[in-house]
Amino acid sequence: MDENMKKHLEFLKEQQKQKEREKRIAFEKERLFSENINFIQHYRFASNMEAEKINAFLDGLPAITPTRPDFSKMAIEQRFQNIEELLLYENKDIWICCLCGSSELIDLYSYGSVRSFINDFENWCYISAYLVLLFDNLSDFIFVDDNGNIIKSKSIEK
Repeated sequence: MDENMKKHLEFLKEQQKQKEREKRIAFEKERLFSENINFIQHYRFASNMEAEKINAFLDGLPAITPTRPDFSKMAIEQRFQNIEELLLYENKDIWICCLCGSSELIDLYSYGSVRSFINDFENWCYISAYLVLLFDNLSDFIFVDDNGNIIKSKSIEK
C-alpha cells in the first residue's frame, strides 16, 4: 500500500474514533438530562476553553487515586457533617466535576449554583460517587465522596 493510502486510512480511523467519542459524550449528556435533574434550567456544560482550565486544576491536585485527592498535602478548612451545611455558599456558582464514571462523563463539567447542587445532591451522587465542586476562582473546592465525606479546601470566601 502506498504512503498516501496509509495516511488516508489513519485519518479515517481517527475520524471514526472521534465520531464514536462524540456519540458517547452525547449519551452522557442525555443521561444527565434524564436523571431527575432540571439540567437545562439550572446548569450548563463547560466550553472547551473552560474545560481546559478545569482540567489543569484537577491535574494539579495531589491525588492518592484518580478519585481521591490527597488531603495530607492540602490545606483543609472544614469538614461538613451534611450537604445542607453548604448553604453557607448558596449564592456561589460552582463547576461540578465527576471523578468517576466513563471517561466522557469525567470530561463533562457542569456549571450551576451551590443551591441547585444541594437540591439535586442525591441525583449527582447517583451519577458519580466522587465529586469536586470547583469554585469560580478555579482554586478553591469542595470534595464529596461516596462515604458522605464533604471536605472544603482552605480560603473559600463566603
